[in-house]
Amino acid sequence: MAITQDAWFVDTFTKLMRQTITLDPGGTTPGLFKGALFTGTVVPDFNQSNPAYGVSPLNAGESSGPGYTAGGMNLTVASFGTLTATNKVGWRFNTVTWTATTLSSEGLLIYVPSLSNRAAVLRSFDGVKTTSDGDFEIAFDTEGGAWRVVLRNTA
Repeated sequence: MAITQDAWFVDTFTKLMRQTITLDPGGTTPGLFKGALFTGTVVPDFNQSNPAYGVSPLNAGESSGPGYTAGGMNLTVASFGTLTATNKVGWRFNTVTWTATTLSSEGLLIYVPSLSNRAAVLRSFDGVKTTSDGDFEIAFDTEGGAWRVVLRNTA
């Protein structure tokens, strides 16, 4: 199995929109969100109730190796909101770097520690990315590199 798509976890997105959980996707406090690296052995269930890092199926398949600590790294929101392209919203984090790593990863799980490690988004790297005693860096695209969506058609 491989991580083949980017997706929000439905329960998190729905509860966020219905305001039954309190989460500010634009909050810039470092560590409000965390990012954990996963291999293609994880089989995410985007429809599960209360998805969370460390809870099945997100309790297996995390990347491991020198330079990487389970649970990942704090993320800091760089932007959330309207993109330069009309009718699009995007979410981006500052660049994150794991130094001196030897590991393989196929995706990044973005989760919220203050909400019982609630899983928000799983990002695919579109294949296996590896390091061998090097830096594993994720630089998010300025046009909503963590997530982006068209809100309405312009036609």
